[in-house]
Amino acid sequence: MMHSRANATARASAALSFPNAQRSSVERAFAFACFTFLLAANVCLLSRTAGVPDRSLIAGGMLILCATLYPAELLLVLRKSVLILFIASGLAVLGLLLSFVNGASMRDALQNVVEIHLQTLVLLLGAGTLARICGARACAIAIVGVIGVSVSVAVMQMMHVGPGWSLRLALGPLHDDDVVRSMINRRPTGLAYSPTQLAAQVCLAFAAYAAVRDRLRQIEIGSRTADLTILLALMVLFAACLASETRAPIMGGFVFLVLYAVARRSSWLVLLLILGGFVTFLVWPLLMEMIQSSAPRVLSVDDNSAASRLVFAYYGTRLFLDNPIGYGLTFDPTTMWTRYWSDLYLLKGAAGAQVHPLHDYVFSMVNIYGFGLLLFVPFAVRQLGRARESLIFFVPYIVVILFHNAGPFFNDVILWFAVAAVSALPAPTPTIGQFRRVPATRLARMRAMQRQRLSRYPAGSRLAPR
Repeated sequence: MMHSRANATARASAALSFPNAQRSSVERAFAFACFTFLLAANVCLLSRTAGVPDRSLIAGGMLILCATLYPAELLLVLRKSVLILFIASGLAVLGLLLSFVNGASMRDALQNVVEIHLQTLVLLLGAGTLARICGARACAIAIVGVIGVSVSVAVMQMMHVGPGWSLRLALGPLHDDDVVRSMINRRPTGLAYSPTQLAAQVCLAFAAYAAVRDRLRQIEIGSRTADLTILLALMVLFAACLASETRAPIMGGFVFLVLYAVARRSSWLVLLLILGGFVTFLVWPLLMEMIQSSAPRVLSVDDNSAASRLVFAYYGTRLFLDNPIGYGLTFDPTTMWTRYWSDLYLLKGAAGAQVHPLHDYVFSMVNIYGFGLLLFVPFAVRQLGRARESLIFFVPYIVVILFHNAGPFFNDVILWFAVAAVSALPAPTPTIGQFRRVPATRLARMRAMQRQRLSRYPAGSRLAPR
């Protein structure tokens, strides 16, 4: 009898922990389909020939649908996301103010607010609500599936299979330009707008999958050891980056691997790292001899793209020092290079400053919002502290944005789908050791709250204690 009562209590606790436990399979399937469709629209659809982007219209419609069908869940997501929403709203106000101070076009500034900050709010609430209905595991499957299709198309493009490029060019009129067409014919993009976007999306797919699997593994088998499946997922990330010829995620993957080995105190993983490094040391000269002068882009560190990172760092620093209050939402460094050319032109890859943004998320944000960005640091740190259990799996993505422009609150909307998936996870279950460190008064309150939650189940239901 005690065993039966314990099982019922465990089932009730699981039902309370998992937001979608009381939903029917039809509801979960519908929410999963909506989440997948919304994600695919933001990965693939770029914009209309003129007017509002298609993906923005779909996101707005999906939020209205969530408000109609799931108002209680939407309000809960709103309360849980208050810090992120505050940061997005505050940055929008600060950006508009700085745009006005710098004499920028307010129409362009408002367009940036709609496309970046407002879209962040809409996607975070819509995707978060759908994630609570269909569950974190289903969201991770959707993210991996949609971005996996994009990677498959990138592999087709890498192998010069015609339909791969035809499909990409058919998705948006932005690729009609001959210059852009020549650019994408050099590097595969998958279904994304650019190779760098594809790389960031692959990192987010890995983060969502690994974070969800790790948390569910802790709940289901109580294990916090290193997971071989996550390492295999990392190998898939490396392969996808080879297809898109993007280097930053590979660097981020190795940083994650080291941190993961240290965090999980796994002796076999440390041994694997040492063995992998030794094999690489032996095989590398042979590999270089095999590929000779036709080295893939991911193995090259002396091309103009790599060299221009120093140019962008210097250029971004100079721009900030000349206007530390920030340039506002219409900041475009490609229109300001003439004042600094006398200091830039001797650097290798200096021409990149004439045609490309700063290729560094931090420098871009600092120059847009200036030192006013410091006002939001405490809120960002608090939000990251809440997500500390899953933050390690976003390390490859963090490394990527340090070498490219898109990032949180700045031209990266796919991030919020991964955030929605992680937010739908149940809280980590405290271990016995953690309970021993909890004060007796707090532990009593926790037990009282648990009893109160269990009392909500009517007698005779399958979840009621027996």
